[in-house]
Amino acid sequence: MDATIGESMPSVERAFEGQPYHGFWGQVTVRAMLVAIVLAGLFSMVTLKIYMKVGVVGAFNMPINILSFVVLRSLVGLMRRCGIAASPFTRQENIFLQTSTITCINISLSCGFGNYFVGLFTVVAKSLNDNPDKRDIVDVSVGTYGFFLLTVGMVAIMATLPLVQIMIVDYRLLFPTGSVVAHLINSFHTPQGAYVAKLQVKAIVRAFVASFCWSMFQWFYTGGDSCGFGVFPTFGLELYKRRFFFDFSTTFLGVGMIVPHVVNFGLLFGAIISGAILYPYLESKRGQWYFTDSPSTLNGVNGYKIFMGLTMVVTEGIFNFITLTTALVIDFYKKTEENDSGAAKYILKHPSLNYDDRKRLEVFIGNRVPAIAGVVGYIGFAVICSVISHWIFREIQFHHLALLFTIIPIFIFSNTYGTGLTDWSVAPTYAKFVLFIAAASYAAPGAVVVSLIACGAAFMSLNISSQAVQDHKTAYMTLTSPRAVFAGHVYGIVIGSIINPLIYAFFDLKAKKTAPIGTPKSEFPAPYAQVYRAIALLGMGGVKELPKHSITFSFITFLITLSIETLRLVSQRKDWKVQFYIPCMTAIALPFLSGPTFAVDMALGTILRLIWTKVHRQSAELFSAAVAAGLVSGDGIWYLPSALLGLFKVEPPICMRFLPSGKEVQIADAFLNNLGTQGMT
Repeated sequence: MDATIGESMPSVERAFEGQPYHGFWGQVTVRAMLVAIVLAGLFSMVTLKIYMKVGVVGAFNMPINILSFVVLRSLVGLMRRCGIAASPFTRQENIFLQTSTITCINISLSCGFGNYFVGLFTVVAKSLNDNPDKRDIVDVSVGTYGFFLLTVGMVAIMATLPLVQIMIVDYRLLFPTGSVVAHLINSFHTPQGAYVAKLQVKAIVRAFVASFCWSMFQWFYTGGDSCGFGVFPTFGLELYKRRFFFDFSTTFLGVGMIVPHVVNFGLLFGAIISGAILYPYLESKRGQWYFTDSPSTLNGVNGYKIFMGLTMVVTEGIFNFITLTTALVIDFYKKTEENDSGAAKYILKHPSLNYDDRKRLEVFIGNRVPAIAGVVGYIGFAVICSVISHWIFREIQFHHLALLFTIIPIFIFSNTYGTGLTDWSVAPTYAKFVLFIAAASYAAPGAVVVSLIACGAAFMSLNISSQAVQDHKTAYMTLTSPRAVFAGHVYGIVIGSIINPLIYAFFDLKAKKTAPIGTPKSEFPAPYAQVYRAIALLGMGGVKELPKHSITFSFITFLITLSIETLRLVSQRKDWKVQFYIPCMTAIALPFLSGPTFAVDMALGTILRLIWTKVHRQSAELFSAAVAAGLVSGDGIWYLPSALLGLFKVEPPICMRFLPSGKEVQIADAFLNNLGTQGMT
């Protein structure tokens, strides 16, 4: 699927023609490595603290991107003022720095210190009162666990190498965050004198300032749970309960402006089908088909949501995987007489490519890491990880992870494909699916440990791999060597496997002995640790623990997805016009897994883009991507000061909350009036 937007914008790369292009060691520099350690340590500490406190943490990509540029550029300027010779700071070095840092942060997000790893501990098992078997608890040292993080991280990076050219060059997926970051970096580094680039930079700055100020303004009204504009019942309180509302997020508004409208409207369609039609029907069956209203367990309505959503995503992923593999085999046998399989061949096949794409293809394909290296590396690190996991966790046998690593490439493909379309990774949902299936398959003492570690390996593999291809998209659009990006990934995995366990050990020492990490009264309660362990315990009961008709709904979903994907493939081969109106099943599936809120935001973004194009097409083509980058960056960079305010216990002064009119308002008024009377006495 081609998810790109037609390019009629002035050439970006012509503005850089006069600059020398540095080789590998001009992009991978010692100064960037040192700065990466500092930034990675800072953001990993903030990420882990928030993760272990509340279980959810926002993305730091934009703050990292901007700080990477500011810090390294300032360092180069300082070196020159001190009389130290310093090579110019290039956008390629910038990409290596931020790739290393973001990879380390991705380990923070998926290493399990806020969920599955802590779920192994005795204190979490006792808090669930599950009378654990000693084979279902592991209190392993975090230093030893670092080896597990290192090997799984390398498995994830190796898995992406065969996918990079497929996703970026063949499928031409957008990878919205990667594209926004590339646009941002190109604008930062564009040589003076490029008039259009200067106008685009102004557009980015204006949108950035507006987005940052709006995010800061919203913060003042979030002084409590469920407070602020983020819970504004835009379409009424009843639809708000179904998560149908616009949450005033400039991040998803900006992403919606650059994601193709077919994808955005597919998200909205999935949100309506799931949240407005299917879920109300399923909730009406409580007491007949299932008996719990817990939002986290899989034996309630969540069992339908997750399994139907995953069925759509996995079915489309497998269908595309088989289709692509078949096409590649056919192409291989048809073109065996052609020796040149690189950029020249691709350019000949696509004579309409513009100057920028030709230039980018020359660098991207000419400096790519061979796919065979990724395959060999994947197999090698998968074997190493399977071996050392038995050494770290006594219940894990070699075949447990070996089987997982045999299957996981299909999930990596489908998750990366979905990320390329919508910017939304569902790695946590895949991980819970693996957790449940692994526990159900083992179904014996030790199943909790086996399933939680399998879940962790899946979580890390999927999360890191999807971000890695995002980074390659940024590299493609900035003429950064794929080998330099791969080096950034490896370096990020290495420092992340050291920094994150050290930070966790520091927090563990800081926690009170009477309230260790993972307990409800702890300073670091890691609330999702109990959720993950509970899913593992549920999974030990097998499929029979799922709600009634869950498998039937999933099978129907599979048939619908297969039919639509077949129709799409046939319509593309026959060049029917209907191909442009067939919804993307991965986009439809995401609201099943994550709720419809962001679908409303992104649909509004695409509507604004369509209106802008209708009013002034040239302006929209020139500046829409720049405005989107500014909106995403401003909201993203605000997350850093807001997180720091939280660390220093600075609370917002106001809580803005919404109530239905009538009796609830009267009760609230009476309480507030009584509170005021008490204050005066």
